[in-house]
This record gives sequence, structure tokens and C-alpha cells, in this order.
Amino acid sequence: MNNAIPISILNVTDQPSFTSIDENPDINDPKVVEEVLKYIGKAGYHKITDILLFVLPDLIERHVINQDNSIINLRISGDGRNVSRKVKHIIIICTILDDIVNIYKAEHHYTIILFPGNENYILLQKMITPIAHELNDLVLNGLKDLNGTVWKINPYFSSDWKFMAIVLGFNAPNSRYFCPWCFCTKEDIGNRQKVCIIKKNMHQIKPAFFNNNSTVKSPPGHTKPPLLQIISLDYYVSDELHIILRIWDWLWDLAIQELKMKNQLTKTKIIAEMNRIKISFSFWQEQEIQNWSHTSLMGGDKEIVFKNFNFGVVFNEKHTFLINCLWQNFYQLYINMKSNETNPPSQFANQAKKWLDLFFTPSQGEPNTINFKMGLYRPKDVTLYIHVLVNHLPKFMEWHQKFGLGAFSCSPVEKKNHDQVSAFFQKTMKDGGKDIERKSAIFEILHYENRSLYFAQKGTIDKYPKPQHIHVKKKSKN
Repeated sequence: MNNAIPISILNVTDQPSFTSIDENPDINDPKVVEEVLKYIGKAGYHKITDILLFVLPDLIERHVINQDNSIINLRISGDGRNVSRKVKHIIIICTILDDIVNIYKAEHHYTIILFPGNENYILLQKMITPIAHELNDLVLNGLKDLNGTVWKINPYFSSDWKFMAIVLGFNAPNSRYFCPWCFCTKEDIGNRQKVCIIKKNMHQIKPAFFNNNSTVKSPPGHTKPPLLQIISLDYYVSDELHIILRIWDWLWDLAIQELKMKNQLTKTKIIAEMNRIKISFSFWQEQEIQNWSHTSLMGGDKEIVFKNFNFGVVFNEKHTFLINCLWQNFYQLYINMKSNETNPPSQFANQAKKWLDLFFTPSQGEPNTINFKMGLYRPKDVTLYIHVLVNHLPKFMEWHQKFGLGAFSCSPVEKKNHDQVSAFFQKTMKDGGKDIERKSAIFEILHYENRSLYFAQKGTIDKYPKPQHIHVKKKSKN
């Protein structure tokens, strides 16, 4: 199998200095942290060509792709897992967008490269260079299979916002020009009269960085050369689930900000309501800053709160009605966006704009009077994720409706990265835990993936039942 998909180990010198990660860690196991830090400067690499040639026969046999219309729609994605607050473990994968049945399964997202390090432009530039060269060749010359058929490769890219911005050589999200696709500025982000459409393209960006004779300046916000310039800008599709979760986080923070102005009894009511809907939640006070913090909710818990949290326990009837409408309408947008049988993109665009109008519901009357009716939020409360939801997602839905936006979700990539780090960087999982004899965990991950890919492609994986979990209870003494 290693002859079919060879594994290369890349040594990366002159790594940029590491800074503390200002994000919650995904993995905190000290054994895992120690092991990951040992492999800084090394990367494991699978060639895209080798992966495609190996999976091609199965794709043809299952009629996922057709030799009479020899096109492969290839999606590249990246993800970084926070291993403590010291380092990330970064994975870059490819998957076949045409394989809609399996697009949500982690095992059908194939590792191209993985390495520990910080998620920054300098390091990603070093790591992505071999991928960029190979992808350029595939797009320009196609993929020639063993039967002589030349397959056209259409490349796409999807990831969370931060990873995508780095690959595009784009500004930080809090910059004046914050959007990779349009020319909207921070000053106009909440301006409902401003029409923000996708106007940029890679032909505007490339001359400034790749043509020494060009006097063309790059569009505002594009400060570095894009790392995968062969991919058209309209084929860079932000992870729809990431956008939804970030908007949810912001809506929840806005509600919490209102509630923090109330008394301790309000916190007790929130915790009681969370208990009612079976969500573990608590508040605590940060001693250094004398500020209240609260539990960060995971994706599944967020959806439960979306559907079931009753704001009536903490807000008056009129304000509860507004917030409930805002949340319920946003949840419906989420459902419509996920569905492959969703309404036409134009209808989704109208629904998103109506939701934004509701978000901007103004207050009425004089504050602290009996007739005062509190509204919702202000233009400055619009985030870049809300901007993309309202202005750009409908267009992505129109352009890529063959696959659906769900096909660009990075949830399987995140799961794959998390599971690999948790399993293979445990000392006790490798060669009996003997430090001297131990192989590189990166190498082991790629070996394991090769074996899994072999069994999946040969149909062996379905012939044997998966082992069941066995729970052994200690016998109590009589």
C-alpha cells in the first residue's frame, strides 16, 4: 500500500517563533502535548496524484464520476487543532466533491499533509508549496489514469475563516478591509443601503504578486501572495457550519451582555433554564478582571439551545418575542442552508435580508418610561460572519448548488484531525511506549490512513463487524 501512496517526511527548517495561542485548547492531555512538541519541524506528505489514482477505480465503479465526462471536482481543506495553548496540529486534506454520499465521512477526507506548528502565513507557505506545485500541474495538464484517460481537475478550497484568510494572503478579520470577496469596509459593514456583491477575482490578485512587470496593485486587504493561486476565488467557499456557529456565539454573547446588567437572580434563572433543556452550564467570576465568564457550548448543545431555550424566564414578554423571533428565524436559515432541497438561492437571500432587518429592530419611546419598547441591535453589532451570511452565501448557494453548501463543511476534517492527534500522540499507543524505539507519530498516522484506505477501497472494511465496546465492572465484595 505504501508503494501505491508513498509517504514522505518533510523537514522544515527556520520555523517562525511560536507565540501563545489565544484560543481555548481542543486537546489538553499533557502526554499528547509533549509528543506533539517533539515533531515541530517535521511534516508528513501524501501526493494528491497518488491518492486520486488509488481511489479512482472505486469512484468509477460506484458511478460517482464518469469516464465519458472525465471531470473530478477536488476540494482542499485545512484545519488546526489547539494542543494546549502552545501549538496547533495542522492537517490539509483533499476530498471528492462528486462523492456526495460520503462527503460527510471523515474517512473519505484524505490526508495530504500534516504537521505541528503555529497557524501562520510563513509556516503554511513552506508546507503548502509542494501541494501548490502539484495542484498547478493537475489543473493545467489533468490527471492521466492507468487506462490513458486524462481527467480534468476542478479545485475548490474550504476551511474556517482564519485558515482561508492565511491561504489567500488576506487581512486579519478585524482589519478595515475584512472580506476576501468584496470591497466592503468596517465602516459600512452595518449599512443596509450598501450593496455588497462578489467583485474580486484571482486575475485581479495574481498580477501584483506573480508578475514582476505588472504595475497593477492588489485589491485592498490582499497583502501577501495567495498560496493556492490556481484555485479561482469564487471556488474558495467558507465553511457554512463555521459561519453559523460564529453567528450563534455572537447572538448568545449579545443576549448575555444584556443579562449581565441584571442581578444575580438572572444568572440563577439562566442556569435553571439550561438544566431544564439538559445542558450543563455555569457562570464564574474571573478574579483578576472581576468579570463574569460562562461555559462555552459545543455544536450539539448550541442547536438544543437554539430550539428550546426560553428567553421568557429572563426578559419581559415583548422583548422575549423579539429575541425568540430572531433566534427562530436564524435557525430556519440554518436548516435551509444545510438542506440539499433548499429554497432557491434568491429566496434564501430574501430570508437573510429580512432576518437582518429584524436584527436591526430599533427601540421605541423614551428609556425608563412605561411606553418604552426595547429593540434589538445596532449596525456596529454586525460581524463579518453576518456580512457573509446575508451578502455572499446566497451567491455561493447559486454557484455550487450541484453539491450544496453542506458539501463544504469542515466538520469531518476537524473530527479527523482531533481523533488522529488524540490517538497517535499518546506515548502508550506506540511501540509499547519505549522512547528509543518509537516511530514518528506523524508517520504512524499516515501508515494507518494508508491501511484504512486500502481496506475501504477493497471492500474489506464492510465484511467484518466493528468491535463492540466491552465494559468490565469490578465485582463487588459480598
